[in-house]
Amino acid sequence: MNLRVLAGGLVGAGGILFAVGNVLHPLEHNEAAHSAPTWEAAHLVFALGGLLIAAGLPLCVALSRELQASKLATVGAVVLAVAFAALAPGAWFEAYVSPLHGAAEQVEAGGGGAVNAAAGMVWMASLVAFGAGLAWRGGVRPVRLAGVALLVAAVVLILGPGLPVVEGLVIIPATVVAGIGLLAVAVATARTSAEPVPATVR
Repeated sequence: MNLRVLAGGLVGAGGILFAVGNVLHPLEHNEAAHSAPTWEAAHLVFALGGLLIAAGLPLCVALSRELQASKLATVGAVVLAVAFAALAPGAWFEAYVSPLHGAAEQVEAGGGGAVNAAAGMVWMASLVAFGAGLAWRGGVRPVRLAGVALLVAAVVLILGPGLPVVEGLVIIPATVVAGIGLLAVAVATARTSAEPVPATVR
């Protein structure tokens, strides 16, 4: 199998699963949500999507000339891949530990809460960096549009918690947009030329 197709397939499938998993998630994070029939599936599906993205995204950047024109995008992609992998344990925790009475509070009060918060912050920052790099210096229009989608998703996720609406009405659409943006990156990778282009600092 062509490596570009493999890399694009991993990221594309991951982007779809990440979006679907978030669509399955209840609109609120509370005790009632723990009893929702899709609670476990939502977290496991988007965690699997994140792991696929983590496996494929660095390879996409290494093989796709359309993604290599910006060092910001390259570094952002690598850090984003690590951050996606780091989110998987937290998703498992949410699926199986959070519903247990008192367990989540105990873990969050210790080192687990700090690790989870740090992983989320790194994920958000790297999403901004990767999106900005693609939007500014992406090799083709679909890649630049994918970068814009990732930036929009990141901005909404950053500002959304301050809005007077149910959090899921903000977070879920934003993560779906991020998944679609990553799918567009995957398609560009699968269709790209193998010839690299020089990276520039922007």
